[in-house]
Parts: sequence; structure tokens; C-alpha cells
Amino acid sequence: MNSTYRRLVARGRIAAIPVVAAAAVAGGVVGVAGASAKSTGHAAASVSKAELAKAKAAVTAAQTAPKWSAPGAAVNAKKALKGKTIVTFPISSEIDACNTKGQQGYLDSEASALGAKVIPLQSSTGPAGWQSDLSQAATDKASAVVMLCGPSAAAIAPQLATLKSDKIPVVDGNYNQIGSNQSFPTTGLNAESGVNTVQGVETDFADALVNLKGTPAHVLFLDSPQVAQYSGAYGALQTAIKTYCPGACSMVKEEDFGTQDWSGPKEIAAVTSDLQANPSINTVIVTFDGMTDGIESAVQAASANHPGLKMYAWGGGLAEIKDVQTSATFVGDSGPDEKWDAYNQLDQTIRLLAGKSAAPTTKEVAPNIFFTKTNAKIFSVGGNGQAYSDQAFSKGAFVNDFLKLWEVKK
Repeated sequence: MNSTYRRLVARGRIAAIPVVAAAAVAGGVVGVAGASAKSTGHAAASVSKAELAKAKAAVTAAQTAPKWSAPGAAVNAKKALKGKTIVTFPISSEIDACNTKGQQGYLDSEASALGAKVIPLQSSTGPAGWQSDLSQAATDKASAVVMLCGPSAAAIAPQLATLKSDKIPVVDGNYNQIGSNQSFPTTGLNAESGVNTVQGVETDFADALVNLKGTPAHVLFLDSPQVAQYSGAYGALQTAIKTYCPGACSMVKEEDFGTQDWSGPKEIAAVTSDLQANPSINTVIVTFDGMTDGIESAVQAASANHPGLKMYAWGGGLAEIKDVQTSATFVGDSGPDEKWDAYNQLDQTIRLLAGKSAAPTTKEVAPNIFFTKTNAKIFSVGGNGQAYSDQAFSKGAFVNDFLKLWEVKK
């Protein structure tokens, strides 16, 4: 990340961290804020009709229900899980998409139904919590561990080494961008599942151009170095700018935050300050849903002085996509089905406990759908934002597909 100025906003060590090295800071990985303003090309009066048409087509395509495909050969789940103990924990228990309301809950429920004993642990303190949970898994002599929503392997290297020596496989679910992210080494991990944050950020940007109706987008971008998709998301925004409005749009400011500061006072203060200091900002793109909740009011308040200001995110959180239904400024959220995400991770666990090789990350992917006011209601049951619905994702057809793959159903 070619930023000139950076300041740390999360708890931990204070230091300048280049983007590739950020992922390799174990234990003390912290959020970074205040990246220098970045622009792409020269200023232009408007986005061309051809570029707008391309952006509209991308948004339309991103709202189409994805199809499931088998990530690997069939495997007998009940035989693999019988008598096995699985420890699970999320990157943060405060995030619905990851906790027992989302991925962790779905995985735990299905694994239990298939015969495993599941020990669900909690996490709310970033790397320190992940380290503690992995140590607990070793103490409990777990058969396997599943980490949900992508804790960085670099932050838990000693614990992963212990589990490896104890022959306890570790699945890092929702860990990697499709194609893998070399900034987050997989040493000590036995399997991963993938997501497409890159596509999500690119769709967010495309929809921003559509909503701005030809006015170039000038973006405040929020990201998190504690999550594996960190540099991929940053690169996605740069690619989107070059794809849809080269020479016209820009990333005005970039801010990074560790998970423990998502939607907290430091993030809120930074976003408020950025919007006050940069009147050209008309788009806020947030890489992860958990970072949006605390700043919605700040973005809404700033909209009076920022013509066309809108906010977008990625992640598929219940509360966030519920907000998209009604908010005047939070208008788009690209995300996967959290149950689909959970089943990918369970599929990897079943394969490992059956003594088979893990499926490639590029095959074990939970695809996105882009949600706006037009379709956000179908993301949750009754559109109430309290429980996940599979309606948008072919009404959950993927569940039966996985059960057939696991030889539970014919």
C-alpha cells in the first residue's frame, strides 16, 4: 500500500507497517489509519455513458442468484464425524455473520446433527482471544478446530504449531480471497474456505457510480489488516477505479482498523474527521460489515454537506443489510450466504477427519449477491434482520447439495 502517512488506531504496538508486512505481525497486529489521500489520473467532469453502462451491467449481474458446484469428491460425513470433537470460534463474537447467529451457529448445528461433539468458544479481543481459544482446543484434545471469518494465521503461529504437533487439523473458514492471498501465509493451517471480497468491493464502487449518475466517485475507504482479505480489498478498489472511470474517480483517504475497534470510538472519530476535512468525498466504501454500524450516523450527518454521499459494504450481516432497506445513505451491501459459508467450512472439516485431502480454496467458495433496497428484504426472514434467509440464494438448494455430497441424502 503506497501510503505516505499512517497512524495506528487499534490497541497494540505503534509502528509504520507496509501492507505485505502487516499480515505477518503476530499477536500485535493492529489497525492502521490515516493513509494518505490517493487519486487516480486527472480530474474529469463526468463519467462517460459507456462507463456507466458497464457499471450498471456489473451491478445487475451481481444480483443474480449463484449456482452451487461440488468442491470435491463425495465423502461420508457421518463416518468422518462419529465420535469426533470440533472446537469452533469466530474472528469476533460481536459479528452476527460470524457468531452463533451466523456461520458458527450453522456449522455447529449441522456438525452436531451429523454426529460430532461441538465445543463453541467465543472471541472478542482480537488475536489474544484467538490464541486463547486455540490453546483451549489443544487442552481439550479436539479432533479439529474451525476458525470462522478469517483470523490471520500470522497472529497465531505458536498455537498453530502446537496443534500441528498434536495432529489436530485447523480449518480457517472464510479466510482467503479466491486465488489465495500470499500476504497471509497458510503455514500451520490444514484447510481454508474462500470468499470474494474483491468482487464485493468492485460491485460497491460500480453501484456508487450508478447512484452518482455520472459524477465521479471520490472515496473514503475503510479496511482492516487483521482480516485476510485486507490487501485484496484495497487492490479491488484500485482496479474498479481503473475499470469504470479512469482519470475521473479517486480514493481520497484510506483508513484501517483492527477488529477490536470496529464501530468503536476511534473509527467513528476518524470517519467524522475525514468527512469534515474532505468535502470532495461522496462515497464511503467499507470492506467489512462490522465496521459500518458505528459510523452510519456520522455518514448520514455528513450527507448534508457532501452531495450524493452514499455508503457501501461487504459481508452479509443481518443488521447491515436490514439497514440497507431503510437508510438514505447506506445503500448497498455485497455478501455471501452465511450458511453457505458455514457448509464450506464443515465440508473441509469432514474431508480432513475422513483422512482425505482438503478441497482447493478456489472450489470451496461462498459466492456474493449484491443487496440494495430492491432486494435487501429477501436476505433475512421476513425482511426483519433477525434471522438469515436462504431465499436469495436459490432458497437454500445448496444445503441439499452438500448433504448429497456427504452421502447423507440421495
